[in-house]
Amino acid sequence: MFSISSQVLYLVSASLAGFVTVPLFLRSRKLDAIPTVVSTNSWRSAIKNLMGASGIIQEGYNKYKNAPFKIPMLYNWIVVVSGTKLLDEVRMAPDDQLSSVEGANDFFKTAFTMGHRVANEPYHLGIIKTQLTRKLPNLCPIIEDEVSASLDDMFSLQNDEWKPVVALQASRDVVSRVFNRIFVGLPLCRNPDWLKFGNQHAIDSIVSMAKMDLFPRFMLVAIFLTSTRNHVERGVEFLGPAIMERRQSADRARGGEVVDVPDDFLQWLMENGTESAERDITQRMLNMIFVSVQGTASSLTRVVYDLAAHPEYLVPLREEVDAVVRQDGWTKVAIDKMYKIDSFLKESYRFDGVSSLVMIRKVLKDFTFSDGRVVPRGCYIAAPSYAVHHDVEFYEKPDDFDPFRYIRLHRDGDDMKQQVVSLGSNFLAFGHGKHACPGRFVAATIQKIILARIVSSYDLKLDNAPAPSKSVEFGVFIGPDPNTTILLKKRSFN
Repeated sequence: MFSISSQVLYLVSASLAGFVTVPLFLRSRKLDAIPTVVSTNSWRSAIKNLMGASGIIQEGYNKYKNAPFKIPMLYNWIVVVSGTKLLDEVRMAPDDQLSSVEGANDFFKTAFTMGHRVANEPYHLGIIKTQLTRKLPNLCPIIEDEVSASLDDMFSLQNDEWKPVVALQASRDVVSRVFNRIFVGLPLCRNPDWLKFGNQHAIDSIVSMAKMDLFPRFMLVAIFLTSTRNHVERGVEFLGPAIMERRQSADRARGGEVVDVPDDFLQWLMENGTESAERDITQRMLNMIFVSVQGTASSLTRVVYDLAAHPEYLVPLREEVDAVVRQDGWTKVAIDKMYKIDSFLKESYRFDGVSSLVMIRKVLKDFTFSDGRVVPRGCYIAAPSYAVHHDVEFYEKPDDFDPFRYIRLHRDGDDMKQQVVSLGSNFLAFGHGKHACPGRFVAATIQKIILARIVSSYDLKLDNAPAPSKSVEFGVFIGPDPNTTILLKKRSFN
């Protein structure tokens, strides 16, 4: 997913001569009260941050913990804040002052890569929060069915045969099938051409985002760096027939005929959305698949690697899964009882993470903190998730991978706060406040089922002794090494 750094580096170096003369860092004096974390001058630091910002964010956190500091981007500033007090001020700010939607649109270049209507009318977020989340009890058996089918299709292993598996590719393949099962249903979710197209759409979108980071927003060249139109037209070839068939079924139902109505995200969009054109519906579905599959697959890759690197946890995880499934089957009730699975997943999120910054807000109106410091309109505010997750004040031995640390906290009677989907100023994997990731419940459920299915069906290990998993950075995003390989074999029942 993040294997584009060398290409971006080339584009940066090739473009600098034309852009360094632009007054990139002319700024309001209001920002002078907020300290800057830079190792050289601003534009050189901004270019360095483009290739990975975690180092400078950690440096700022070490110096200015619980106080705001700023880091440079090529054409703007990010003000980084931590601590319960400041984070509460950010999360409680009105949307017309600090915008989560506009922050995400700018960082993901949504208007150009996914379409202006998707960026400006994000009604799909409401459908995620309502129908998708509320239907999780009904979806769990469906998710498990697709997980099992995809794992069986991918790993046709003989007894005692260890097979090398590229972790990111395997995670993406499984996650893609599962999300497509609940987004567009059978049989399209198993169509290899559709799945391949979705993956290519994601890669092209990420490359486009990286290229557009090199240009100021006012430059229309961004339009020419994307292949959105071609992707949507190709997507309509797959989704168009399904949309047409569902409309025909709806017409028959209105005529009194009993029809089998699909219960998936595509149907919810058609019934509750504001768009009717096949192209518009397809474009929104492509956005859903992109944001759901890529982030979930990246974090799942870390989870699988962590399990292979720490096989001593395989047996206790397996015992838990076997016990609850034997009692409750693959139901939401069973998944909610998998405390060790949940704790393992949460620790992997804490330990690695997929971003060095979360809670990204675009400042639409000047924002003043309670201490009087001002962030002017047009800048961004964010929270340093990775730095917080490795702070000894909040986590005992934070640089140790301790997957059952939350089990111990469960025993202290603080069950709800220890779940992977819980929010707080000290655990920021999904953000914080009302604009936290709306899909975290379904994403966590999918990952828990995949992890549970893996531990109940396979043994895992690394080729060599456990070593820190490699990461690839681009800007604030942190991804797993796309070439990381683990060894997998069928579970031994001796």
